[in-house]
Amino acid sequence: MLSECFIASTLTSGKAPASASLRDVGICLQEFQPAPALRSTFKKSSTAGNCLAVSPSHVFAAQSEKAIVHVYSREKGNQEATVPFPERIRSLAVAGGKNGDILVLGTEGGRLILWETCTGRQVATTASHLQPVTSLVVDRTSNFILSGSSDASIHVWSLANILSFIKPPSGRDRQQPNSPIRTFSNHRAAITSIALGHSAGRYNIAVSTAKDNTAVAWDYHTGRALRTFLLPSSATCVTLDPVDRAFYVGYEDGSVQCVEFYKNQSVQHPLHDPSLQSTPAQPSAEDRWLPPSSDTGAVQSLALSYDGTILLTGQHNGKVLSWNVARRKYATIVADYTHPVTNLSMLPPNGLPHPSLDLTRIAHTIVKPRYDQTLSESSVNPGAVPADYAFQTHLLPTPKDTQKSKTKADPFSEALTHAFFPDSMMEEGLAELAALSQGQQQPGTQQPSSSTVHSTQALEDTTAKDTQIATLEAELSILKKKSTVSETARQTTTDEATKLRSDLIHLQDYVNELHQKQEQAQREKVQRQARKEKREAKRREAWFAAEKKGRNGDAVVKMMDLADGAQTSDSDDQSSD
Repeated sequence: MLSECFIASTLTSGKAPASASLRDVGICLQEFQPAPALRSTFKKSSTAGNCLAVSPSHVFAAQSEKAIVHVYSREKGNQEATVPFPERIRSLAVAGGKNGDILVLGTEGGRLILWETCTGRQVATTASHLQPVTSLVVDRTSNFILSGSSDASIHVWSLANILSFIKPPSGRDRQQPNSPIRTFSNHRAAITSIALGHSAGRYNIAVSTAKDNTAVAWDYHTGRALRTFLLPSSATCVTLDPVDRAFYVGYEDGSVQCVEFYKNQSVQHPLHDPSLQSTPAQPSAEDRWLPPSSDTGAVQSLALSYDGTILLTGQHNGKVLSWNVARRKYATIVADYTHPVTNLSMLPPNGLPHPSLDLTRIAHTIVKPRYDQTLSESSVNPGAVPADYAFQTHLLPTPKDTQKSKTKADPFSEALTHAFFPDSMMEEGLAELAALSQGQQQPGTQQPSSSTVHSTQALEDTTAKDTQIATLEAELSILKKKSTVSETARQTTTDEATKLRSDLIHLQDYVNELHQKQEQAQREKVQRQARKEKREAKRREAWFAAEKKGRNGDAVVKMMDLADGAQTSDSDDQSSD
């Protein structure tokens, strides 16, 4: 049966728990579809906002106002370790692909700590933030980390550069190792939450909220702001629709608001329309979804179901509310944990064929972090891996291998969850085709002899081989077509690049020619000005000389103008033209 669950963490307060089963419980695994039910709990944890991270095998929770992280095993259902750190942890995130082998920690001092949970290696970044790192997110490709801080800035980090053993040299004109690759500074107050889009390609968006009552959608690959939204109040948390058509924000008064990207009419995607990027959008305060009562408190966490039809909110009074997205209103109470629900992490649905989410396939034991001083020394060869660098993991048989030793499953369930047609189904189909080709056995006839059975089996084997050969030939033909298309595309790209280079050379020649003409015109202008000044000086000298001799200076000047003024004027005009 298809079911959906989420993991919720709470912040311990002085209130008594709602039930005896929740005593000393800080993290709960809750099922909300098809029916709400508490599946398991983890104790001895008090988690602040953005301080919970969930991997396929473990749950990590940073203890509030302490420099420790609790590690819980999802497979065993118990606490596996308590790991101390040199600074208080203010945010957590999991990276490393489908296995989540890297834990990213944001510290109170404004730096990031990356912990490889399968090797124990620990790498720290520079203290690029001026205040604590309050929000951390990792993109789907596990290539970039976004960190938001109370200093109103968001840094984009390269996960590969931080974990690389090869560190670039540092200096005055070079970037320091383990530093952010870009910074987004469009907010003017503390960052409260960050949500990333679901694209795994070259283009993806991030939506960040801050205490300045703004939400900004921007491209974290380039750092360019795409759209600014003026919210009616300060947003405490944000999450994106599964197909990135809208984002949801929670407010301090317990209300929720949906902000759609496609609400404005535009020929292209509204976020990438230049005519809309310069004008901020202002969602109406009347569009907010109101809570059932005023005592729910602030919305401290958000989560969406797998299909995006149900929105879950963690309230300050300890309740987890369910909202109907289609009807845009409150639906029901999913759970009541008494203490403030600071984090909600939605798990992939159970019942879908998704082998990568099976906890029994790859489960490793957490290796506590250790700081290797030799990794930071300049005397170590660049790119050299330490001799004691060991990867620890536990590989178990795949479901396909374990199924061979068990009884045959239901054919319908096997076909539904199989990645392709099972071999047994193919063999049955080939046997039926072989039987049809030989004709059905008439009633009253004798049973087939052993030689007939052997010939039938040989025919089935031959048919299976012929089918396999035909399949391989079809795949070979498809690969040849793809190779031809790729070669054509490559040739076209090469021709376009050659044409662009040629156009660039012609453009550079044209620019150089324009520069030469401009310099020539400037030189001619200077020469004309010099000649004009020389003529003026001669006229003044002739005027003064005539006046000293008692003659009329103006008449002498006019005679000089009649003698050579016209010719000089004509030559200057021609030079000017």
